[in-house]
Amino acid sequence: MTRTVPVSASEAPGNYLTGALWAAQIKATMDFLMGSGTNGVPRFKGYASSAQSLATGTADIPLTLDTEDYDSDNGHSTSTNTSRYTIQVAGTYLLLGTAAIATSATGNRKLGINVNGANARGGVVQAPGFASNSWCGGVSTSQALSVGDYVELVAWQNSGGALNTSATTGFGPTLMCQWISS
Repeated sequence: MTRTVPVSASEAPGNYLTGALWAAQIKATMDFLMGSGTNGVPRFKGYASSAQSLATGTADIPLTLDTEDYDSDNGHSTSTNTSRYTIQVAGTYLLLGTAAIATSATGNRKLGINVNGANARGGVVQAPGFASNSWCGGVSTSQALSVGDYVELVAWQNSGGALNTSATTGFGPTLMCQWISS
């Protein structure tokens, strides 16, 4: 069941603030903003625990996120559509993604955030390959999202051969989604 953002308090001048009004509006809003789990602001952070092979020239390959640090609203599955976080509470979200792709001096690398299968505005970064180091990219954007929309971290490379993502703690693919306003 999806949940909604509490309504801010509103009362006519001269009326008394009752316990029921306090609990229904002010306390509910503060619990939402400062709470945790399904009583707090919707948030998700998932990552890949193993490397993923990226075929050369294949556009926007969704990156597998098989492990979660947190998922307040159960919008992600570690067994079905593991690249997706599905929005459970409508609002504007801060979307962040990071990933590293193996060393190759040939071609380019791209990291992006997709919403419902399409690039999010401002959610793409691209750079050339490097001969001596893997390429690590970070991307962020904010987006108004509706219940049922899904967010994915995607990658592309055109080195001429398959390249792997990193699976180390600091460089493995990670997607974070944080609700910031309604």
